[in-house]
Amino acid sequence: MTGLCLWLVSVITLFTSHTLRAQLVLIGFVPLIILISLFPNTFTLPSGIKRDKITFTLSDAFVFLIACWYGTLPAVFIAGAEGFVSSRRTVRRLSSNLFSAGMISLAAAAAGIALNATLRYGFHETNVGKYHSFFAVTVALLPATAAHVLVNVGLLSKLFALRSRTNFFRAWQENLTWAAPIALPTSAVASLAYLALQYNWLVMIIIGAPILVAINFGHRQYRNNMHQRIELVEKAHRETIDALAVAINAKDEVTHEHVLRVQIYAAGVARLMGCDDAEIEALKAGALLHDIGKIAVPDYILNKPGKLTAPEFDQMKMHTIVGAQILGRVDFHYPVVPIVRHHHERWDGAGYPDGLKGEEIPLTARILTVVDCFDALREDRQYRRGLTREEAVDFLLKNSGSQYDPRVVGLFITHLPEFEAEIAAHKGQTVPTFGIEPTEQLSEAALRVAPAAGLAATEDTVAVSETRFSHKEVASFYDLVKALNTARDRNELLGAFAERLSSIASHDTCAITLIAGSGEIVTEYARGQHAEAIEGRAVGLGEGITGWVIANQKPFCNTDPRLDFPPALAEKFQSFRTLASFPLLKGDRLFGALTVYSSNRSEYGDDQQRVLKESATILTNALWAMAQQASAPQAFAVERTLTDQNPLLPDHGTNLESELTH
Repeated sequence: MTGLCLWLVSVITLFTSHTLRAQLVLIGFVPLIILISLFPNTFTLPSGIKRDKITFTLSDAFVFLIACWYGTLPAVFIAGAEGFVSSRRTVRRLSSNLFSAGMISLAAAAAGIALNATLRYGFHETNVGKYHSFFAVTVALLPATAAHVLVNVGLLSKLFALRSRTNFFRAWQENLTWAAPIALPTSAVASLAYLALQYNWLVMIIIGAPILVAINFGHRQYRNNMHQRIELVEKAHRETIDALAVAINAKDEVTHEHVLRVQIYAAGVARLMGCDDAEIEALKAGALLHDIGKIAVPDYILNKPGKLTAPEFDQMKMHTIVGAQILGRVDFHYPVVPIVRHHHERWDGAGYPDGLKGEEIPLTARILTVVDCFDALREDRQYRRGLTREEAVDFLLKNSGSQYDPRVVGLFITHLPEFEAEIAAHKGQTVPTFGIEPTEQLSEAALRVAPAAGLAATEDTVAVSETRFSHKEVASFYDLVKALNTARDRNELLGAFAERLSSIASHDTCAITLIAGSGEIVTEYARGQHAEAIEGRAVGLGEGITGWVIANQKPFCNTDPRLDFPPALAEKFQSFRTLASFPLLKGDRLFGALTVYSSNRSEYGDDQQRVLKESATILTNALWAMAQQASAPQAFAVERTLTDQNPLLPDHGTNLESELTH
């Protein structure tokens, strides 16, 4: 508004305080300056998220010339007219055009005041027109140019800072460093044009035209070099993010499809909640980088199938702080660090690391918490199937107001169909990988390399010699082996095993899941509560706890038993508290899994897990022996006659006899 008022004052002054000849000259300058502005150089601001751009023309040189020859207000008149017309060519919005005219008018006024103040107080020259000395004009144009750049860039930086909610002074400082070299040559052009104009107009045109062409060419070269530097910086920034993504993937595998969905959800909710461009960009980066701190968490904690201990969970909590420290060293132009630090805070204040509550939690962190949780619930995990859309929505609603911001949850669920339509539109398109790629594996030659000090024995090779059981446990194992030896077929074998297992390790339900020759995985035998519901049930590879154990060939203990079943069946196990599942593995051959469920135990301790693991080994050996007998019955009978070891326990029979004798 101030700039427009100043421009109106300059118009009134032009027609009341100047001669007709001066009025005609100044009005004639308007089309000349507009003609020059038809050849702009467009520069991308180094600060800003949306790559804001400004245009620069050599018309400022004529504004300075008019300020020297006619004074400040005529220069304001010319600058305001040029600013309005130039803005009109790019933006057909009157408010923006008037703002541009007012901004340029203020910059011209600052330049004119600085110029005339230098001439008056520095050189004691108060006249106008051609009566200034060339040296005085040359010197006075330097502070005039500085004032013009400071005001012009300052107003632009303030506009962009308000629009993107970034730091004004930082943006002003960054933009000044590149704008000053562009503006300085205009003062040289103005001073030379002033010198030539002291002779006549023709001399000014002859001298000024080649200089203007040369400076315009120099500006283009400078612009191109700046664009190249900005592209290099942005490329390095993208590569930094990709490198961090690779580090995340090495510790905690994610998919780029998950990242893309979370980015679409987060950006959509952020726009609905009035977030600026910087916050939206921060959310997109946060969707990829929020778990970068997990590189400081030990693998055994990240991959632990059961519950974490209190010290282990304390270490897990540290990933938010470590992640914020890592990203704090990267010069992001958007606030991604608060997202990484606070994405595990809760609305009720029971989160970590800082225990923030309600509105104290950054809005971007609250948004990411909701949308990342929703998409994670929908994905299949190694130990469970993904929830349906309705189940995931119900989970968010149940935890709204306690774990999640109710407003974020409400907006997200209300507009979920729109977000899903946007995700569907990306199907069939090339999805960015965000640097998430399969980790390269070691070659066969590299796997054969051993350290100079040699290799320690693996756990499997020393387990027999180091494992010790009580006399009661050894007797139970021996009784189990004898019972399995008398079994005539597999059903009788599984029944005998399940019957005696109850005296070895307490449980309420036992399930033995085996892999058929066709590859189908079926619970072949179940004993105990709800046995009829789970016996004969097909299990998908990786489905539930049992499916996870078979897929990964690793034990999984002490988690909610309901996770092992589909929702309808899980209701029957509502009162159960824990489970333990072990793979039935002998060498490279996988037979299936043994899973026990308990409603009385809160967890299976180390001793119980050790006993169950040994029981699973005995069952595995029995299944292996029966398979061997079925494939070569005569050879197996001869081998069994010639050896004193129990065929069901080729590795442990002698040890058991020794334990009993001792």
